[in-house]
Amino acid sequence: MENQIRILKVQSDDLENVVNTVKRYINTYETQVSPMAIRFLFFYSDNPDFATQFDELRKELVPIGYIPFVQQDGENFVEVSRRPPVRYRENWVNIVMLVLTLASTIYVGSQLSADFVSPGPNAEYISLLYGFVFFSLPLMLILGIHELGHYIVAKRFAVKASLPFFIPFPIGLGTFGAFISLRDPIPNRKAMAEIGAAGPIFGFLTALPLLFVANYLKGIYAPVENTFPYLIHLPIIYNLFGLTASSITPVFPMVFAVWVGMFATAMNLLPVGQLDGGHVVRGLLGRRSSFIGYAFVIFLIIIGTFYTGWWILAIFVIFVGINHPPALDDYSKLSRRDVAIGIFALVMFVLTFTIIPLSQAP
Repeated sequence: MENQIRILKVQSDDLENVVNTVKRYINTYETQVSPMAIRFLFFYSDNPDFATQFDELRKELVPIGYIPFVQQDGENFVEVSRRPPVRYRENWVNIVMLVLTLASTIYVGSQLSADFVSPGPNAEYISLLYGFVFFSLPLMLILGIHELGHYIVAKRFAVKASLPFFIPFPIGLGTFGAFISLRDPIPNRKAMAEIGAAGPIFGFLTALPLLFVANYLKGIYAPVENTFPYLIHLPIIYNLFGLTASSITPVFPMVFAVWVGMFATAMNLLPVGQLDGGHVVRGLLGRRSSFIGYAFVIFLIIIGTFYTGWWILAIFVIFVGINHPPALDDYSKLSRRDVAIGIFALVMFVLTFTIIPLSQAP
């Protein structure tokens, strides 16, 4: 009995603390309490800088286990609910996956590099070294800085994020990419657009100078074999700078690594679901972004007739969800800077997208 009374008292004190916290930041005219949430009704006219007020409230409530959410449904209100307990993986998981991805990309890179290494007693070791320097290192750098971009901007908005999770895959590209886990809800449309765009922008700006480095190195290292089974098709950005791939196979490993980085940028910027482009479009257009998402799924299905990989991506997007969930404050206004970021993301997508990325070598 004593324990029950103590628990009820803690809940009562907690409830009072939440109410006082909300009222400290937002002028409200009515409070409604239910078993699942507390609803605070307000007028925007009583809160001239509501976006800032709400964001300060969010920064105080989320760390103590509560999530505020803005809703306009006949009346304007902030609804506060308990945050479900979640257990996150320890950082050693990130380290193990990083090491495994390094190993898998070095292995794949060594296979690609074998065509550029003369036969000899140390050929295997040289291939492994080339695989690290010319394939694994530039590819992991592009992917890592991409995720670092998300991480830095998330921290700027006081949104907790995990370290990058790299995904090893010891065939094909050596990796299925990387991702970070956002451990706090996204506060507003501005944060959603900027966090989503940050990764592709950081990755693109990393890959851009490596384009020229790879183009230079491919002229130094001549192939000694001719076994690369694919032709890579270049996006517009290569033509923009007058960079073209060799018409013969094999492709120099660093050329392939940077191309993968550019292609990953385009895939991430597809404006659907939980992809980075989905974050950007949802941040910029709000609920109207769902129309863009459905249109691009149809687009993926159509271009899948040219490259079947797009069908796989379309199925994945449909399975995960085409519509992007809203931010906590899905009604906040955007600045011109955010619109400019969105336009730059669109330009990056156009420059890096290829309908047929790979095809069988003749």
